[in-house]
Amino acid sequence: MDIKSITKQDLDACALLFTEVFSDAPWSEAWTYKSAIQRLSHFYESKGFSGVLVEDEGVVGFALGNVEPFHFGEMFYLREMCVDSTKQNVGYGHRILESLEQSLKNQGVYSIYLTTERQIPAAQFYQKHGYDFKETMGFYAKRIA
Repeated sequence: MDIKSITKQDLDACALLFTEVFSDAPWSEAWTYKSAIQRLSHFYESKGFSGVLVEDEGVVGFALGNVEPFHFGEMFYLREMCVDSTKQNVGYGHRILESLEQSLKNQGVYSIYLTTERQIPAAQFYQKHGYDFKETMGFYAKRIA
């Protein structure tokens, strides 16, 4: 198993994995390779990008997002994280988060925040790894088309 920073050359493999994972339950979203590579490339090319992936005979999982300034210091918005559905619950996700957090600490980042659905296993995964659900915060969305 190898953990490393995501490079532009890794985006294809990450997009393929992303499409596979998020097209499956519990998300069942209509991802294609084209839409996935557009999304991941967008984050990669954005200011403050940071990301790690784990390889074990190919890309098994990754986490990525962007460092953002805030009044108390730098924060990291974890935009996407996924692990191959057939290799979940064996420690890959833990190793990805651990590596990401260490990399961000080395960059002087103060905190990490993310959004996820509350009723899927990912929510429990993040809570198990020390991420608190904030009762005082809200996530708002409005469909405009």
